Amino acid sequence: MISSLILAVCLGLVVPGGFDLNTATLQELQGLGGLDSQQASDLYTYIYETGGLLSIYDIMEIPGFGAEELEYLKNICVVVPPSEGRISPDIISIMERLATEDGPGDAAVDMWENYLLRPIPINSATSWQLRSLDRVSLIDAAAVERRLNTLGAVSSVYSLRNADDLTYYGYRNLRDYVSVRELDLRSMEFFGSYRIVMDGGDGRDNAEDGLSMILSDLHSAICDLQEGGRGYTEADSIAWTERLANEQTELLQAVNVTGWEHRVRVGLGDRFRGGVRLSRGRNSTSGFGLVSDIELGDLNDRFDIAKGFVSMENIGVVNQVVLGNYNISLGQGLMIDNSDELMYRSTYRTWGLYPDLTSTRQFALIGGAIEMRAGPILGYAFYSNSSRDALRSIDGTPNILVMSNTRTWPYADVVRETTLGGYGFYDFSGLLPWGTALGLGGMRITYSDSLVPAPEALDIPGDAQNWDCPEYDILTAGETSSFLSISAQTILDNVSLEGEFVRQDNEAAAMLARGRWQNDYFYLLGIWRHYDLGYSNPYNRGFTEQLRYDDTVFEKPYYLNDPLASQLAQWPTPKPEEGIYVESRFQVSRSITFTKVYLDIWRSIPWNFDNHRFQGEVEYRPDFPIRFRLKCKYQEKTKMHDVIPTTSRTTEYTFRTFFLPTNSDYFDVRLRYGMVELTPNPLYGDDRLMTGGYIAVRWEHNFTDNLSVLGGSTLWSTNGMSQWEFEDTGIDFLDGDGTKFYVTIKNNLSDNLQFRLRVLRKDTFYPRTGLYRPDPDDAFYYEGDPGSPVRDFCDHVTDYGIRCQMDFRW
Repeated sequence: MISSLILAVCLGLVVPGGFDLNTATLQELQGLGGLDSQQASDLYTYIYETGGLLSIYDIMEIPGFGAEELEYLKNICVVVPPSEGRISPDIISIMERLATEDGPGDAAVDMWENYLLRPIPINSATSWQLRSLDRVSLIDAAAVERRLNTLGAVSSVYSLRNADDLTYYGYRNLRDYVSVRELDLRSMEFFGSYRIVMDGGDGRDNAEDGLSMILSDLHSAICDLQEGGRGYTEADSIAWTERLANEQTELLQAVNVTGWEHRVRVGLGDRFRGGVRLSRGRNSTSGFGLVSDIELGDLNDRFDIAKGFVSMENIGVVNQVVLGNYNISLGQGLMIDNSDELMYRSTYRTWGLYPDLTSTRQFALIGGAIEMRAGPILGYAFYSNSSRDALRSIDGTPNILVMSNTRTWPYADVVRETTLGGYGFYDFSGLLPWGTALGLGGMRITYSDSLVPAPEALDIPGDAQNWDCPEYDILTAGETSSFLSISAQTILDNVSLEGEFVRQDNEAAAMLARGRWQNDYFYLLGIWRHYDLGYSNPYNRGFTEQLRYDDTVFEKPYYLNDPLASQLAQWPTPKPEEGIYVESRFQVSRSITFTKVYLDIWRSIPWNFDNHRFQGEVEYRPDFPIRFRLKCKYQEKTKMHDVIPTTSRTTEYTFRTFFLPTNSDYFDVRLRYGMVELTPNPLYGDDRLMTGGYIAVRWEHNFTDNLSVLGGSTLWSTNGMSQWEFEDTGIDFLDGDGTKFYVTIKNNLSDNLQFRLRVLRKDTFYPRTGLYRPDPDDAFYYEGDPGSPVRDFCDHVTDYGIRCQMDFRW
């Protein structure tokens, strides 16, 4: 490991100069001393109109370029020819964006993949469609719509480049998802894709929420019950023991279960779409009515998610109608967004109505939805009837909805949920600035059985932890809830303003307002939000710092009757909070850029605690192939405890360098160090400081345009402060001390067939110290062996992971 890092650093000292002309921005080309501004513009235009240079000598075909310019560019630049069949690499790229700190969710990636296969016809596109594309702002989307409606259709996507208020960043992000093709409603061209995934693990089975830890928590709870360590009545004690034992038996059957996914999408021309997904997660149980009211035989024993849809598009005023599973996200996501992901401080997500073949289960909508457009009016209507998991009291009464990774029979498919809603928007574009609209929506949710929140059904009676969870206690029993939403948006040149207000039938409300100012070198984003304590909409995915049940008793399995109830901590709705978030990116000079700087100041409504978080990252680029980034994070957060509130202060520093020593190699080295200062607690020796850090290196080598190998390794050490790291496929949490390495092979076997294989090994060491006591009268001894004192030791856990994915497209 250390030798690999030394090699990477040494290579970094001899990196040659040069950058790829095919991926250079117009600003980068204009900064070249050997070209005047007209030559830079002509070169940029040529690259984008032809699809890229095949060699450096292609510039001789550009008027105004001669031997002098050729010699100059040969000395300072390189040309990486555009890869053939570029759809496949782009799909790999957007999948890997899931593994970034502010990355998109599965629903967004699924939608973008579809657009790569079947691009949006740009000349008929609206800002409502374009705003959902990867890192395309509402300002960029409206700028394109205004350009098309005022100056007419374009003959090439490049013609949009000079549209007023369309940033270069926005243009680059949308161009791969659109084309100048025209809708052909008579075409019956057949196209589609098939994906098969084998998931043999990601090396995280021993994480806090991994199956190994869940089984350990269940075992501890059962032992506690058998030893009479809980203040239950005899009948309740027997009932809880039986339930936990059954759950343990079920989950033991899921150990080492391989995950599988089969996903098929098909289409006919520009009208018909269809798709099916059958999948089972790694270490998951199966069945429980895979598709409601349908007997699927052996499929129930093989899969845990079954989804399907058929849809029709472009039928007069009907933009699309979807039957089956669908994803819908409207406004700011305060009333309806049925993805199961809520990423902290996420500033974008999908928008609109789309078929759904993602892994979402607890929030999957199955039924029908329609999107219509008649002049300036855009309307949505949706209906769903599907089963939902819920925690149960010991007598079987539904308690509260839960999203669980490990579904067992007591909590699976407990109630049926019927959702009915609609949203209408009036688009004032043309009368008022393009992108201006006003919306009104409503939704009603009904359950087949009343949910009856009851703390005594979850809390261990008479334990040392007092039950204190206002986020749960505010909930009331009932079978229905209704919501009314108002939203608005407008654009003034390069400034956008958006907002949404939602009222629940219990008079609780959620509000969010946001504004953005941008140009090619700078943007400033501001978001204000407020979520009442009683606002309990399960489809609220508004901007937030914390999930609803973060920092509550549900993070501690050992304080609950059933440790599986702790999975409520993953419930993906915002915590009741009020705050303002400000984010910016700005380029100081050609070599210095503040890539992301933000400040969030928020108040926790349940306890009225003030918190703040700051993060800033600066990049220095002395030469195009080399970049250095320094990131600093500081957070101060207060949470409630039994006696007094406690405050934690987190500081974290990350240094990163990534560079391209050759046209075929990419290196990335990261170092991180963090510390958390806590309020002293005599129960834990008054320790105030936890620390941790890691060093990680990644290297990717492209053997050909279609074959690359990525390798990575990490060495970490923690002193109470666990670390997190983004790999190429997701986030990993690092505890104790340890090392890991992984290798990923990506091979585009043809334009239609793509293969990806990833293997990983992770070794974690958990020091168990403070156990040995030299005084025999004060020592701990092993049960059944009073002559053997317990000594300090170190647990060594080895995890392996393997994942294989193949995509076939036609």
